[in-house]
Amino acid sequence: MKIFFTTLFLAASLTLYANPWLARVEAGLGTLQKWYDPATCLWETTGWWNAANITTALIRYSAVADSQKYLPLIDQVFEHNKNFVIPGKAGKPDAAVRNFLNDYYDDEGWWALAWIDAYRLTGQKKYLEMAQTIFSDMTTGYDKTCGGGIYWKKPQQYKNVIANGLFMLTALRLHQDAPKTRIAGKKPLQWAEMVWKWFRETGMINRETWLVEDGLKDCQPNSGQNWTYNQGVPVAVMCELYRINKDKEALQMAEEIAHAAMNKMTTPQGILKEKNEPEMGADGSQFKGIFIRHLATLYQITQKEDYKAFILKNAESIWTKGRNPNSSQFGGVWAGPFDKADAARQSCALDCLIEAMNLLKD
Repeated sequence: MKIFFTTLFLAASLTLYANPWLARVEAGLGTLQKWYDPATCLWETTGWWNAANITTALIRYSAVADSQKYLPLIDQVFEHNKNFVIPGKAGKPDAAVRNFLNDYYDDEGWWALAWIDAYRLTGQKKYLEMAQTIFSDMTTGYDKTCGGGIYWKKPQQYKNVIANGLFMLTALRLHQDAPKTRIAGKKPLQWAEMVWKWFRETGMINRETWLVEDGLKDCQPNSGQNWTYNQGVPVAVMCELYRINKDKEALQMAEEIAHAAMNKMTTPQGILKEKNEPEMGADGSQFKGIFIRHLATLYQITQKEDYKAFILKNAESIWTKGRNPNSSQFGGVWAGPFDKADAARQSCALDCLIEAMNLLKD
């Protein structure tokens, strides 16, 4: 029996190391870590919510590559930043960040999802408990203004796709890991289904273009504000609804949104392109990888070749056209040419490369 399992392990290892993307991903991760500051346990050149997505990328790599290399660093990020003090500037007092809570409900959602992933990877309950703590705070952003949903920012500022998408996705994944737990008076699935019922009727999902708008202005869709991550997160929500409830309508909507983004938010060559690229700002430079990460979830369910082909095509373009030719730095323009390097651009591209590695793992 021991020989049998050893043979299986060696076969899996050989398959992975024959993967053309492994060396590229590991080179990109090495470059990413040059921005890591052990004093803050965050990444220089980028922000707080980006750090949650960088952490998610490290967790995803660890799961796909079956690697323990970054587990101590992931835990370091958790332990240091659960009680994090932001130094005051211009005479203002220091600001304490406790349990990854701040003034932005979407920031909280990114961290909650990262710690759910860390729990699934390691089995350490402290990560799941932190995600539940964060989600509990997110529920305080819910009210009946515009019919329901949570706000983007405290106190009561703007209801939008990303905050509500992350709220639903966190709730659905908490349901999968701890379905009987009640948070703020409801089970996670009850929270998710309540917000989903509201969300799908707000008009933020444009049924003509099948692109998801950014949010609500005077309780009406803020039309024309289409960002790639606003397509990706709802796709993941609909995938989880399908997994849990076998909601075929939700899965069909996910496919409509995915195809709309793949056809309308790309270059003529089919490479994902962000609004206003290359002037994407500190936030926009993170968005495309989030779309790819969640498109990969849709592929896991449907096994449709066009999703796989899209991910692989974009990964190849990042490596051959969007990379600094003298290093493993990845720019924000995946179709090329290389624009500039920072931790957000690097981790965004790595989201795509990691999913490409996973697709070719078998």
